[in-house]
Amino acid sequence: VPWPALCAATPGAAAAAKARSEFRAVRLRRTGAAAASAAAEHPPPEPEGPAPKKADDGAYATKADACNACRFSATASCAMYKTCICHATNAHFEIVGLPEPTDTNHWHWACGGEGGEKYDVCFKVNELYQDPFGDKLDPNNPKCPDDE
Repeated sequence: VPWPALCAATPGAAAAAKARSEFRAVRLRRTGAAAASAAAEHPPPEPEGPAPKKADDGAYATKADACNACRFSATASCAMYKTCICHATNAHFEIVGLPEPTDTNHWHWACGGEGGEKYDVCFKVNELYQDPFGDKLDPNNPKCPDDE
């Protein structure tokens, strides 16, 4: 007897299959409705500033470019907007015994300073009046409302 026929012949198999099907349908309706209502409440913010271009080596040529890339990425998502404190570091390190390369700017960004003392905060801000990216806060029109 083939496996599907055996399962269908098992007492209660049809009821179990129907229950699984109904459970999946309810779960899809709930998650779909929640996603639709969340999207209708508040769209993600537009990224701020232009996206800087990376240099040929895949890094940013200046600290300002790395910081602006962080700002561009972090301001396009409410999750990143609320949690990201932009830091930048130059990944060029001197190696004893090797000649100094001509390109010594290999700037990268991160959303925190956990990388160590070589990471510098990108934007010095007044937290009372500015967001983490140096923009003025508008309490009457927040970029990412807290009720999300």
